[in-house]
Amino acid sequence: MVLNMCGRISVAVIISGICILFAVQVTVYGYTGKEITLKLGNAEFVPQNETADYQISINVNYSVSDPTLVGKEINAVMKVHSPDGSVIKTTSFPLGFTANSTGIAELLTNIPKSGAQNITTETVFTDLNKTNVLSNTIQTPPHIDKFIKSSDITPTVIANSS
Repeated sequence: MVLNMCGRISVAVIISGICILFAVQVTVYGYTGKEITLKLGNAEFVPQNETADYQISINVNYSVSDPTLVGKEINAVMKVHSPDGSVIKTTSFPLGFTANSTGIAELLTNIPKSGAQNITTETVFTDLNKTNVLSNTIQTPPHIDKFIKSSDITPTVIANSS
């Protein structure tokens, strides 16, 4: 009877330990990707006159909805994609930055002009180590390495199905 009672206590302790570990893991890794809201402020693809590069500058406005992140070190990651969708360059803050309740983050990178045809970017905020996504993703439309007049574009009307 004593062994049976000890067995029940051991099972109860093990189950309690598993529940505690699960709760701690959910707390530590419980990011949903909705802790910060990003909105595109400005995107520039600027040819650098003295080099064979384009400078890509993405400014995003952010608002932190999770108060535990305010004052914490976080990061932002910008990926530059070729027309086929492959990543040709990734840029982030080397040491991260301190999150305010609202703010603006600017990500910069250079790519060769030869690779600048129809590129797109995507920007996201992450934890400092860049392992957990904290925000929505901001994407820029394809950049075309020539000037396009509005008369060259055929308008497209998208009907609302509601």
